[in-house]
Amino acid sequence: MSARLHPGSAMARVLWYLREVMGENAYGHYLEHQRRTHPEAPVLPRREFERRRIDAMEIRPGTRCC
Repeated sequence: MSARLHPGSAMARVLWYLREVMGENAYGHYLEHQRRTHPEAPVLPRREFERRRIDAMEIRPGTRCC
């Protein structure tokens, strides 16, 4: 049996939702935004992007519980 999930399956939708909520897809969204709106600008490596994202969350915690 294949480990890949059908994109329309309920489990695939649940995993997508969890990745969105947990911020797993943030870098992909950043890359897509950069490509669309700032194609000439350099792109941050994932490590630097995550460092800046976490720093921003510490400055503006928003609705985080912890």
